[in-house]
Amino acid sequence: MTPELPRYTKLHPLFYASAGIIVIAGLKIGAPIINPILMAVFFSIIIFHPISWLKKKGVNGVLSILIVVLGLALVLFAVGGAVTRSIIQFSQNMPFYKNELHEITRNTIHTLNGYGLDISQDTVADNFNAGSAFGYASKFVTGVGGVLGQITLLILVAAFILGETNSFPIKLKAVLKDPDVSLGNITVISKNIRYYLGVKTLTGLIGGASVAVVLFIMHIEYAIIWGILVLLMRYIPNIGSVIAAIPIMLFVLIQDGLSGVLYVGIAYGFINFVIGQIIEPKFLAKGMNLSTLAVFLSLVFWGWILGDVGMLLAVPITMAMKISLETRDNSKWMAIMLGSEKSAEEALKQKYPKKEEQPE
Repeated sequence: MTPELPRYTKLHPLFYASAGIIVIAGLKIGAPIINPILMAVFFSIIIFHPISWLKKKGVNGVLSILIVVLGLALVLFAVGGAVTRSIIQFSQNMPFYKNELHEITRNTIHTLNGYGLDISQDTVADNFNAGSAFGYASKFVTGVGGVLGQITLLILVAAFILGETNSFPIKLKAVLKDPDVSLGNITVISKNIRYYLGVKTLTGLIGGASVAVVLFIMHIEYAIIWGILVLLMRYIPNIGSVIAAIPIMLFVLIQDGLSGVLYVGIAYGFINFVIGQIIEPKFLAKGMNLSTLAVFLSLVFWGWILGDVGMLLAVPITMAMKISLETRDNSKWMAIMLGSEKSAEEALKQKYPKKEEQPE
């Protein structure tokens, strides 16, 4: 009788490394197709809550999906049209703004050299190109807007995903060996991502609208572009608000001088402090549960693979990976490394529980 072969065979680490490289290369090559689908998936996760709310109010399931999806489409069309017009006008005037920045830089160096410093204008020009900040800001908004511009694909994919929400549990129960555990993990993943994206969207809208209002009051042009840039950058934790501030302050410098930079800087710092240090920590303290290093590396990694959309979705993707890794004993160590110090302490307590004190 032939002995039964083991179901799983332990493979060489190089095999897993090679498989990982192939998967990463496939993701990078397929980014133009993957990005709209990912955006649609996360859109469907976000708008699932209002659809569920409508269903609880007695609205038919299909009708509730149509109401929310059509509302989303109207918002995307309106925002996309306004942003596209502003970006076209901004791109046409880009050479003028870059020349203005070069002139400001030249005058600043000339003034500093008048105080006894010896700064070479050519060296500064070679190592620091302030105008590139405008190019990056325009490219970032245009890149994300290009994905959002594929509204038809986004809406269709999101609508089909939402239409299948009732049948997914049945299909998974029929396919998976341990469906209760898998469904529980999927529920936790979707709940955490929905919570995180919901908070980031709300705080991004507050921050972007506040910055746009401040710039509009000070008669700074393209306030809507800078507001949307702040909104998008709020999805990038830790460094997003700093990246958004650079082109905004440079543009204010061109239009309103140092006094404008001072006033806008104070307002921007106050808005960022309230959102980043008061509002978000209150709601995201228990929601993210990722280490700062893991968040930063995920921004670099997913930004390299999927571009600007990857940076926006880096944290939700990493959160989903962490929850999935926690479900298996052989991969739980990776989830601990991705998690925060608090989650590592909890894992340590489970590994070495305290012994009950014996009475004397």
